[in-house]
Amino acid sequence: MPAKKILELTFASREPISDLDTFIDRSGLLDNDAVRLVAKDRVVVAWVQVLTPRGLNDTTPTVLGMRGSELAVAAKFDIVVPIESLRARLANALESEAGFVVTMPLQSPSVRWKIPLPPQTGWEPLGKVGASELATVVREGMKIIKRKIPRNAEEYLVRSYRSQVWGSTINNSLGMPAGVALAAETLGFFGDTVMSVSEKDPWIRLSSSRGEVLAKTNPAILELG
Repeated sequence: MPAKKILELTFASREPISDLDTFIDRSGLLDNDAVRLVAKDRVVVAWVQVLTPRGLNDTTPTVLGMRGSELAVAAKFDIVVPIESLRARLANALESEAGFVVTMPLQSPSVRWKIPLPPQTGWEPLGKVGASELATVVREGMKIIKRKIPRNAEEYLVRSYRSQVWGSTINNSLGMPAGVALAAETLGFFGDTVMSVSEKDPWIRLSSSRGEVLAKTNPAILELG
């Protein structure tokens, strides 16, 4: 049986490794436990789940976060790995003549990414939105959830209220679900005062200098198990 190919990412310094680790760590605050890494040439893009529906009757929007990092050495692969395994590898990057090398963990058979990634081209600009407006959406959404969900509520009820809050449209002219604001805050994208919004049906995209949030309302599921 042939040995599995060792996959590596080589960065010019430890700074992009630290930035990537912070991004991945933040995604874990939203019950995300897997990262999809797409490496092509000298760029690697990390994709994380923020919100996804679980089942046909779940109206939670699909919301993904992404962050790109420049590589010192070209690489090409597309893998899905557990957060904790990847963070351990990032913490143990080895310095070499080419840069700082991170060996990728093995893909876990229990994690299967079922969400088609958004297109790279063909996006049409919709307008701008302020970080302060999005921050207000998050605060108000949290208040509603806290007020409506009773203590010791069953999981299906919790998910129902969260789906209603984060699936609601926050800006009629832009058509963004509130889950985009939740993702932008949690992933640390509010460093920009104003962010751009664009669309490529059925996706809508919020772009900042720190990364992007992409959402669609069509059901798509990240299957675990």
